[in-house]
Amino acid sequence: MKNLDPKEDLIKSIKVLDDKLSKRQIKLDPKGYFLIKIEPITKELILEHYLNDIDQKGRAIDPESREPIGCKTKSKHEPSNIYRGKSAKQLGIQISEGHGPFPISHLDHAIYIGRELQRAEQCLITGKQYIQD
Repeated sequence: MKNLDPKEDLIKSIKVLDDKLSKRQIKLDPKGYFLIKIEPITKELILEHYLNDIDQKGRAIDPESREPIGCKTKSKHEPSNIYRGKSAKQLGIQISEGHGPFPISHLDHAIYIGRELQRAEQCLITGKQYIQD
């Protein structure tokens, strides 16, 4: 039997689509990657930028060990820069406006970071746990 709640149907269809799109092949940004965190004590969003190299297969590799960096790999190196702000918009401006150099070079990466910063901001406001996608 089909669900009669149109809002719930919409939520489910978006989730199915997003799950499918998450499985597509992507090109990593050669300028590095970001880890997004929430600091509940100071009520801030923290955006850590890490440098990496990209191997011939398109994988991010640790500049020192030359080993691939997985999603669950615990980084041993320090971020190249740390950005802090009270909102997603404030952090987005920090990494994309001004004289540069900018820590992001691919449009799809910028859009992803914007989406994730919005999610993190909502978790900061609601007190929910944030886990980066």
